[in-house]
Amino acid sequence: MTNRTSSERAKQTPLSLTSISRRQSVIRFLAPVLLFGAIAPAAFAQVVLVPAPPPRYEQAPAPRPGFEWQQGYWQWEHGRYAWIPGSWTAADLHVRHGYPGRIERASMAPAPRVERLSADALFPFDRGNVGDISASGRSDLAQIAARLRSSRASHVEVRGYTDRLGSDSYNMNLSQQRANAVKSALVAQGVPAAKISAVGLGAQDPIVQCTRPSGPGLVHCLQPNRRVELVSFVADDRRWADRYQ
Repeated sequence: MTNRTSSERAKQTPLSLTSISRRQSVIRFLAPVLLFGAIAPAAFAQVVLVPAPPPRYEQAPAPRPGFEWQQGYWQWEHGRYAWIPGSWTAADLHVRHGYPGRIERASMAPAPRVERLSADALFPFDRGNVGDISASGRSDLAQIAARLRSSRASHVEVRGYTDRLGSDSYNMNLSQQRANAVKSALVAQGVPAAKISAVGLGAQDPIVQCTRPSGPGLVHCLQPNRRVELVSFVADDRRWADRYQ
């Protein structure tokens, strides 16, 4: 192999300030693309059903005249199930044959059904319109819509989330835009619009905190927080139905 002189090597690898500056500009231009490519492989786990905890047994206290004991229940709050303890409520009375009688309450409704979809899998980077939803995302939403059309669900709340990167106002707007897009996709699949509400919650209710990573590692770590949740309430769950009347 012929040895090259130092002058020949210098000609082939010039290290001028101009070339360095251009390389830095290219890197800055490609950075968003590289970051999206880094997080995309983690976004293919599409619909995740969040299992509800088993019911808890509560021993009802001694009866109270004019009141009835309402059993505790599981509620979906801040991205997780929370147990709401039982409490006393005023008894509902009605008059029958001239005598007041108590209206029997329906049994406690089951916990709402919660399904999570990765926002990274549904939408391209920084996008949130219904036309931006990926083909795989549309397929998942079509399956969810088919279930909703034949289920006992009285209402579905679509909740959009982002990670903490960016301003609060930007994240709120993007999360609301994505929630609206998912609602529109479900309506297009035959789910009644009146049955669905859409809300953007920005960076609220994070699943992960990611206090140590930075740069691309932080973007990848925060991926679970970028999500859309579909919370379905059953038809006889009056505690939830009253919120949308």
